[in-house]
Amino acid sequence: MSKTAAQLKQLLSLGENQTLEYLTSCELKHCGPQVCAFLNTQGGYLLCGVDDKGQIKGVEQAVQVAEQLESQLKSAIQPPVLFSVEVQQVENKQLLVVEVPAGKDIPYAFNSDIYIRAGEQTQKADVDTIRDMVMRKQVEPTRWERLFSSELDEQGLSASACKKLLSAKRIPKEVAQAEQGLLHQLQLLSLAKYGRLTNAADVLLASAPGKRHPQARVRAVCYRHKADDEYQDLQHLDGPMADVIEQLITFVMRNTPSRARFSSANNQREDIPMYPEQAVREAIVNAFAHRDYSNFAGGIKVEVSPAHLKIWNAGAFPQGIDEHKIQQGHISVLRNPDIAHGLYLQGYMEKLGRGSVVIQQACNEAGLPAPKWHSDSTSGVTLTLFAPEVTPEVTPEVTPEVTPEVTPEVTPEVAKLIRAIKGERSRLELQESLALKDAEHFRKNYLNAAMDQSLIEMTIPEKPRSKLQKYRLTALGQQLKQQVQQQPSDKKTS
Repeated sequence: MSKTAAQLKQLLSLGENQTLEYLTSCELKHCGPQVCAFLNTQGGYLLCGVDDKGQIKGVEQAVQVAEQLESQLKSAIQPPVLFSVEVQQVENKQLLVVEVPAGKDIPYAFNSDIYIRAGEQTQKADVDTIRDMVMRKQVEPTRWERLFSSELDEQGLSASACKKLLSAKRIPKEVAQAEQGLLHQLQLLSLAKYGRLTNAADVLLASAPGKRHPQARVRAVCYRHKADDEYQDLQHLDGPMADVIEQLITFVMRNTPSRARFSSANNQREDIPMYPEQAVREAIVNAFAHRDYSNFAGGIKVEVSPAHLKIWNAGAFPQGIDEHKIQQGHISVLRNPDIAHGLYLQGYMEKLGRGSVVIQQACNEAGLPAPKWHSDSTSGVTLTLFAPEVTPEVTPEVTPEVTPEVTPEVTPEVAKLIRAIKGERSRLELQESLALKDAEHFRKNYLNAAMDQSLIEMTIPEKPRSKLQKYRLTALGQQLKQQVQQQPSDKKTS
């Protein structure tokens, strides 16, 4: 995660150790071996602009230096890997923090040399150590993304997707300038081996990866109501990953209304998207980068409803990571480093582990409730972005009177339902309390109508069809109930 001044001071107080190294220099020849060594052991932090006694010397033009160093490191270290280079300020001085995860593809090499961390020291690995690293790698099962894709050849790749990847600004020069053909270029990116394409190449670049990998297909649905299974938009997407990501972002933005925000400074109304596009983009990209592709019953699902946006992907959090650490932006070992690297090269991933922080900041700046992550080893990971809560303080500067958004105009049916709800009631209990025999009429004109106006909510929103499902008043519903109780039940309420 992005370190605070206090956290950096704590790192400086620890002194150099197995996972922490100080350098006064930011030169590639000094930083490269350290990053390589961390990748080959258990990860760690490199602090540039600090002497060996932990005294901060600072870095001049730190932002430019950080960008240059990150680019140089990612070109010089093989196989491809993601890490983070951040500029931080401590005691009015800027330093660079290079945060490195433990690598999944050891041994890593910097300019063809392999380095390891031995206590506080970084050193070149000897022959026996390298042999041991290679042997351990052979014993470990091959990742799904590294397996050969069945029945995929160059003809099955999307020409436009390959062009987009290989012409990206971040593509290494040796890849862009390679003259041995497409397969060779993809092999340099760990997307091919021995002339055969991998599963990572399939889901990233194939025209229709779902033919071979049904779990690669993506489902996007927009529900008209907060309950039941009615939907107003449904798409099943299959194609190169970058194309599907863009289609999903478009789907979400198309199916979420704009909302009005009023400036207290000039009383001007501004129409903004319900969810910040930056948060939507980061959330969708994270689902593709971190999901478990080996689960053939898995996939990715995007669900839009009046109350929330949910993005689900198969596969629980990596070992040692939980909801709290995700919110803090902890770096972890990537489940799919080859796929993540392909997304990084095309500008979809900026910093490893930073997506969750970006999502939270975007939601906070937009005035939305805090997003929530939930991980389950059997059902996968779900990220929920919540629609803005409606309160009397929504537009206080527009008029001193209660606005229609705060006390919505409701039908007599909804008013009756609001009166009938006490605590948590099941659908059948509510219908019987109103002496209604037509279930479909009750669902459409009472239940769904009230939910569409955020007056009631489900007690188990993640399982709309649950037999244990009940309904209760929202804060807005409670407020409205106080008003409708004072009015005749056969009149329209506003």
